[in-house]
Amino acid sequence: MNLAAFKSATDQKLTFQFQDIVDANANHQDWLEMLYRPQTLMGHRNVEQFFKALSVQQKIDLDIKIFSQIESVLETHNPKRLSINLMPISLLSPQFRDLLWQLIDYNIINPRQLCIEIVETDSMPPLCSSAIKVLQHFKEKGGWLALDDFGSGFAHWELLQMGLINVIKVASQNIKHSSHNNFTNGLAKFAASMNIISVLEGVENEQDLMTGMKQGFDNFQGWYFDGVNHQ
Repeated sequence: MNLAAFKSATDQKLTFQFQDIVDANANHQDWLEMLYRPQTLMGHRNVEQFFKALSVQQKIDLDIKIFSQIESVLETHNPKRLSINLMPISLLSPQFRDLLWQLIDYNIINPRQLCIEIVETDSMPPLCSSAIKVLQHFKEKGGWLALDDFGSGFAHWELLQMGLINVIKVASQNIKHSSHNNFTNGLAKFAASMNIISVLEGVENEQDLMTGMKQGFDNFQGWYFDGVNHQ
């Protein structure tokens, strides 16, 4: 994506969709995921091509702009927990790290209301000590850290080994293929053995939900549960 196209998308007021993350009984628990969608792609479920086309700096700039709006989103929706995606390359940006420190230390956001989801479809170079420190600081203040699309891309094992991860999120596409069922079932068991919360994403029908329940997932997310809310 060229610079002009990127600016035309992000210079607009950022538009978000919100999805509920329900518990093992499919009950709402006031846990929302905030999904960024360019206005030109509103209504499209698959916007991965937009994010894949961004340059490294564009990804960082987008994360900075999204995180700068968390305060207003929390004031408007006031969820018990709000999940926000983060592209891992942003953790290597001093500008992004400084922003996150300021949001926490100036009490602009309450980390206890947040779950930062590190996207596993993007590779992450080894984290510098400053990146690890800001993640530890966020977690010490009550924030949750999640690995999004766990098992579908670049597994960030170092974050698991450091005990920083609270949640793993697994794509339901895996359970739609019988050959992947054992793999997905194994991820649910892995999360339980590590005392990590598990979420099955992309639940589109009752069969997805029932299969995920049988496999032992703790929480579920997807279009099956409700329509989306917009801001």
